[in-house]
Amino acid sequence: MRIKLLAPTLAVAVITALAVVPAAAQASPHWYKGSTLISGTVVTKTGGSLTFSSPLAVIKCAVSDTEEIWNPAGGGPGEDLVTAFNLSACKVTKSTSACPKKGSTPVASANGLPWPSVLVAGTPIRDEIMKVRIRIACNAGAAPDEFEGSLLPAVSLGKLEFGGPGSGELQDPFLNKMEVSGKDAIGPGKINAKDP
Repeated sequence: MRIKLLAPTLAVAVITALAVVPAAAQASPHWYKGSTLISGTVVTKTGGSLTFSSPLAVIKCAVSDTEEIWNPAGGGPGEDLVTAFNLSACKVTKSTSACPKKGSTPVASANGLPWPSVLVAGTPIRDEIMKVRIRIACNAGAAPDEFEGSLLPAVSLGKLEFGGPGSGELQDPFLNKMEVSGKDAIGPGKINAKDP
């Protein structure tokens, strides 16, 4: 008699466990401010320094940008939109044949804004910034080289960390690659991405 009563309970437990596995597998990272899930759209400013490494030049620039971040109301991963991306105080950090340290006044700028992005689950959680276009020139007035593609900086408490395996790269029309490395602080507040 006891076995007959346990059989339906066991079947319900197995079905419930199987139903939870796909839901967990579909969990998407969301934007948080501190420990609070962000609702609505938050406009945030970021700042830091990034190094752009390509065959043309290896330059380091100060960066300041503005982003709109939100969590979709219908579910899915957090999203954002880079609406401004300003590069300044650029310096050659490693000489190349095209761009020596001495005598160069490099310039870099963003093109094709706004850039959409979406959080990508994993360890670490990444922010896939799509349609990125960066123009660089070794000297003001020189014809710039434009690199484009997607970047996937790791999201940690209050910052985006560019560089390393899995962080993406940009490419110019001649198939030259550009790697981007450095940190970009997200503020104000402790903005972060977490799996719910």
